[in-house]
Amino acid sequence: MGIHCRCRSWHVAAVVLVVSALPSIARAQVVVRGVLYDDATGAAVTGAVMLIDPHSDAAVVHAATDSAGAFSLQTRDGVYQIAAVRAGYKSVLSAPVPLQNGERLTIRVPIAQNGDPEHKIGVVEHIRPDQSKVARGQDALASTGFDGRRSVGMGLHYDRQKLESSNRETLGDFLQTVPGISLHDPNSTSSLQMNRTGGIPPMTFAGSTLSSCHVGWFIDGQRVDLPGRSDPLTDGLGSMRLDNIEAIEVFRGISEMPAQFADPDLRCGAIALWLKRG
Repeated sequence: MGIHCRCRSWHVAAVVLVVSALPSIARAQVVVRGVLYDDATGAAVTGAVMLIDPHSDAAVVHAATDSAGAFSLQTRDGVYQIAAVRAGYKSVLSAPVPLQNGERLTIRVPIAQNGDPEHKIGVVEHIRPDQSKVARGQDALASTGFDGRRSVGMGLHYDRQKLESSNRETLGDFLQTVPGISLHDPNSTSSLQMNRTGGIPPMTFAGSTLSSCHVGWFIDGQRVDLPGRSDPLTDGLGSMRLDNIEAIEVFRGISEMPAQFADPDLRCGAIALWLKRG
């Protein structure tokens, strides 16, 4: 799922000046967090991200990103537009997004120097209020096709029981135990290598802006990596707590890839995470 965005020719300095005067919102119930990145290079950039009231066109809450492009916004329920500004870039404004108390949204926000970004605002994780109180059980996991792929031996499959029995604390720690995967730094997925790649030699992806052998990442069925690039959100997945994950699927090359994950650039395979709710 992506959020469409369009550019608006706001004066960056004026916008930052206005939102910096807004009071903080007490006891915020909606959390929107993520990373601001350069649409052309995939590199994280500094700037400001805010939630706009589409009726008044006023900024309700804002945050400056840190040096890694990361930001976090908190507010109450309502309908908002996600906006981002950076000096020397065109400002970005999404379509209106309804948000409820208890909702948690993790996104990647692209920003471009010239015109509209090529990529949409990408949703990495979306926890709705009703989902935050209900654990994802085996019946829900089966509806994703996990059991069917496991039954035909398409890739490697790890359910909640296997994850718990591994006695590992983070995703990176666990991936170090998976056959066919080499992960030099468990906190950085950009150091990951797939060793079974359908005849394509394994490659390291750290620092690469265009890899001919890219490993993809999927969360709850949605692709979250930038094709051919590394980015702060996917690179940081290695530090995710294993007890937040319901199941993991590892596809080590195109020969193991099911149709729903087989994007053309993922010849080296992909890793699919199914998150635990509650």
